[in-house]
Amino acid sequence: QSYDPRAKLMRQVTYRVLEKLGRKDSLLDIAMELEKIALQDEYFVKRSLYPNVDFYSGIVLRALGIPVEMYTVLFAMARTVGWVAQWKEMVADATGRITRPRQIYTGELRRKFVPVYER
Repeated sequence: QSYDPRAKLMRQVTYRVLEKLGRKDSLLDIAMELEKIALQDEYFVKRSLYPNVDFYSGIVLRALGIPVEMYTVLFAMARTVGWVAQWKEMVADATGRITRPRQIYTGELRRKFVPVYER
């Protein structure tokens, strides 16, 4: 089974948050129904397609009233420690065993800042 253990924990947190807040929200209701389907439906179970940690954290963010525009930023912030840890391991490993493919940025080096209201 490839159910992410972080998702299992976040699922418990999600239910506690929803219970504590007593939030009633049709989109949250739909999300929770989708979760039930994904956890029980043969198609999803057979293919190990389970809700991931972001599914549950997205529900919590919505329940807390965090704007959707902030989700990606918050998801990335939560991963920053892991990204830095992986980078440190890669740099420290002289054999290069745990390196990942390198990307070369070929875009513009400098861009003029344009305020949101002018875009």
